Amino acid sequence: MSIYTQRNRGTVVAGCEIALAKAVPNRLISAVRNCLPIVCVLTFGAGIASFSGAGVASMPSGSSGEALAYDPQSHDALIVARRDGRMTAVQALQQLRQWLAVPLDATQRRRVASDAIVIAVADGRFADAVELGRQTPAAELDDYALEPLAIAARRMGDLAQQGETIQVWRVRQPEARNPRIHEAFWRLAVKDTTGAQAIYRALSEPTPTAISDRVALLDLQAALARALGEPYQALAAYRNVIKLQSERHDAQREASFLLAEQGGASAAFEDAKDIQHAHPGAFSALALATLEQQALAQRLRWAVKARDQRLGPARVAEIDRVLVDQRSAQARLDAGAAQSTPQDADNWRTLRVRLQSDHMLALLERGRPAETIAQYETLLAADTELPAYALGVVARAMAQVRRSADAVPLFEKALADLPVSDDLSFGLVYAYLDTGRFDDAESLLKRMEDDTPATMRLAPEAGRPNEQYSSVAGMDSLLQLYGDRPKIAQPRFVTLTGEAPLNSGFASGAALTERLREHPEAAVARFEALAANHPDNVSTRIGHVEALLNAGEFREARQRAEGVLADAPDAHQVREMEIKRRSLVGAQLELSAEGSRGGTALAGREWRADSRLSTGLIADAWRVFYDQSLGRGDTLEGSARLARGGLGLSWQQGRWLAEGVLQHSNAGPYRSSVAGRIAYRASDAWRLSASYDGDSKELPWKARVVPLGAQSIGARDFGASVTYLLNESRRFDLQWRRLDFSDGNLRDSFDFGWRERWISTPRFQLETRLGADTSHTRLQDVRYFSPSRDASAQIAVRGQWLSWKRDDRQFIQAVELAGGSYHQADFGRGPLWSLRYEHNWALGQKLTLRYGLSLGSHPYDGVNERQHGVFLNLSMPLQ
Repeated sequence: MSIYTQRNRGTVVAGCEIALAKAVPNRLISAVRNCLPIVCVLTFGAGIASFSGAGVASMPSGSSGEALAYDPQSHDALIVARRDGRMTAVQALQQLRQWLAVPLDATQRRRVASDAIVIAVADGRFADAVELGRQTPAAELDDYALEPLAIAARRMGDLAQQGETIQVWRVRQPEARNPRIHEAFWRLAVKDTTGAQAIYRALSEPTPTAISDRVALLDLQAALARALGEPYQALAAYRNVIKLQSERHDAQREASFLLAEQGGASAAFEDAKDIQHAHPGAFSALALATLEQQALAQRLRWAVKARDQRLGPARVAEIDRVLVDQRSAQARLDAGAAQSTPQDADNWRTLRVRLQSDHMLALLERGRPAETIAQYETLLAADTELPAYALGVVARAMAQVRRSADAVPLFEKALADLPVSDDLSFGLVYAYLDTGRFDDAESLLKRMEDDTPATMRLAPEAGRPNEQYSSVAGMDSLLQLYGDRPKIAQPRFVTLTGEAPLNSGFASGAALTERLREHPEAAVARFEALAANHPDNVSTRIGHVEALLNAGEFREARQRAEGVLADAPDAHQVREMEIKRRSLVGAQLELSAEGSRGGTALAGREWRADSRLSTGLIADAWRVFYDQSLGRGDTLEGSARLARGGLGLSWQQGRWLAEGVLQHSNAGPYRSSVAGRIAYRASDAWRLSASYDGDSKELPWKARVVPLGAQSIGARDFGASVTYLLNESRRFDLQWRRLDFSDGNLRDSFDFGWRERWISTPRFQLETRLGADTSHTRLQDVRYFSPSRDASAQIAVRGQWLSWKRDDRQFIQAVELAGGSYHQADFGRGPLWSLRYEHNWALGQKLTLRYGLSLGSHPYDGVNERQHGVFLNLSMPLQ
């Protein structure tokens, strides 16, 4: 038996080579009629009554190391000794080779070489037979050795010797059927299907009556059908062979493997077990193990499809059963391999790797990527060479555990010999994106587009849509989203959903685009429509949960998340969704700190740190939090410290957000106070907010300094804002703020801002902010900076570069340059500018960190003051 593999969705397909050697007894019966008895003795174990009375002496023994001289009686004795089991094939071949090495006449050499070839083939030593055939050409052999030599040459792939032997055989026996049968098989081997068909037609007319001839013709018919890609005709031919000769276990094996190749692996394995039980030895241990592996692979495919159609614990029940049966099959395979012959050792190893690869696939589909990787690392340590589909399985597992850098080379190696349109290519595109290789992702997707036509090339009817084309088209639009280009993705999804309104993938992409374009209401509405049309689609349900979280609908998001988690707890996407949700609704720590030095109008040196520690959501809406602000400012008049803490409660539900704080500070007339904020999202475009702080943190440091004999100063802070948010690239803000000082002073300010993103690529973004503000202050004769009226206008240009990316972790560098003009009553106009450089780290759901340096100049009372600063912002989920 030989085992070869072909790709069949990641499973091994093994079969038995169509070889006449499997039916040596049937092929040699007619060929050796009236020939020397050795063929009957060695090939079929037939009796030797026809020559037992010939007075053949026992095999004489030579002294140790002494070669036995050739004579016909010694030759006959060797044959009898081999038949009786008193001499092994190796010993017989050794003696025959010794005789061939000494001078013999032509008749003697013909007989010795012919018998040596027959003995070698009967013992499965096809390589020895081919070597003997090269030493003694077919034309110099007896007729009875030609068929064994043709068989040996075919088994060893020596088409030249096979063809030469058959040619000699045909010349000697031009009317015989067997040489022509062999010739047909040889023509199939050299891809001359037409010639083989011609021989088959000639031998079929008239229809033979002898059972052996009918069987030989059916064997040829099966081989022709396989060569022509007609597996069911081949299967029918093998079954007819079995009907005529039920002892033809080789045909039963062929039928079983062929049935397995055509999608009936489970039925083939069950049939093989029944045949093996009824006829022990009909299937070798290797053949049964191969069929079992194929059956388990097919059951795994069915189990995965069943999982995707079911909800709840039952969805993985069949995969669990396959995992158990795979472990049992592995134990049986190991036991069989331990008893294998050296010739089958490689086949056992190949089969073992296939079974282990299927086991890794089962673990991954069961939602256990870490175990998949652990098994891969064990195989890697043993220098095991894995098939392409197994490398793809491991690559998918690596991507799921956020090891895309390790997944990329595995994907690339797996796809080396596969078409670019293979499903694994989608995984490689995502892996490229997750490692920041955006150009490679776009290049691969372009190749996929070129290799995936809109209609199928080979279809029963013209114009049949190519299902994979939809996946590639959707992937192209998703690529724009993952590359921070939702503006480009949106019209593409509009086109796709217009062409295929029932495609859930396109509709989900359109909804995701709305969310990334900062349209939470539109995103929720799209996902709600999708939920009505595709209530059991796991990906759609996950997208709906994320859209609800983004819209502040925490209660419904939790309920839907719990439903998805109950229905598909094994799905990687579901686990990722739950991690994100818990991170968002769990406890949080937020910190914002900055410090600067330079100038005298505000403070020569100052720093402040604001932090908030909040609980997780309570009843899907409430949080308890603690705010703390610490700071210090050094001025020419002295130093001041700020220490304020507050305990607060926030409520967020849908469009509304409200929070209130009871707070206490270390100094000032308003040291015990309250603060509050309310925000309302009127629509996807309009946002409104109002705030109050009974002890403003924005009080100038010089106002906090209390010179000898002076009174402390505090301020109440009132604020309101309105925002028009067109999308993620364009935003307009208008703010009003009032500081009501305890010394009777009052400051009102207005600030207008327009932010526009002009360039957005996966690696680089460029945006501007145009700002203008003005303020009016009631009193000027105070100890802090208080111009009667001032105004400024400036434009800031910000560029940011993605410098590093690994899965959900990334590092961004940004530079912002701003410049403009400041006007102060009584002091005229002067330039202002600033430069900021920052690092921004996003470490998945664990931490977001931003820090940097700033440098700027601002005129105060007609004097330009330069300031140097540092800043830091941190956000960390606590779960």
